[in-house]
Amino acid sequence: MDGDGDGFGAGVGTPSCTPIPGSVTNDTDCDDNNPAVNPGATEVCNGIDDDCNGLSDDGLTFLDYYVDGDGDGYGAGAATSSCTAIPGSVLVAGDCDDNNSTVNPGATEACNGIDDDCNGLIDDGVVTLTYYVDGDGDGFGAGVGTPSCTRSQDQ
Repeated sequence: MDGDGDGFGAGVGTPSCTPIPGSVTNDTDCDDNNPAVNPGATEVCNGIDDDCNGLSDDGLTFLDYYVDGDGDGYGAGAATSSCTAIPGSVLVAGDCDDNNSTVNPGATEACNGIDDDCNGLIDDGVVTLTYYVDGDGDGFGAGVGTPSCTRSQDQ
């Protein structure tokens, strides 16, 4: 019997010397309720076995997608492999703070005490100077210097 009219049948056959209306001479359809699923169909990315070979989504290209929580184009966390794009996810991993869109592997390091470019180093590549406390306001400091890339109010 060919329940979905796709030219492929399923179930137990009925012997007959003459054609039976609505029937075919094969039983190779793996879903006789869906005309898009049969041994002659092309596999598409949908999580089902479209071509009745026992494998779903086989022969398709799968890519790793990473959740991009801050919308900066860089994702974080474990990858999810999919043959179709996943909304809210991107193909580039490596975001070290996926709650801050200014922090990602493509960002420029700024003098702010955080790792802006996700390379594991804080304030790398920015100019750091040593500042001394100027207690009497004469423009000259004294004591132990504090390295910083920003100047505090009392230095």
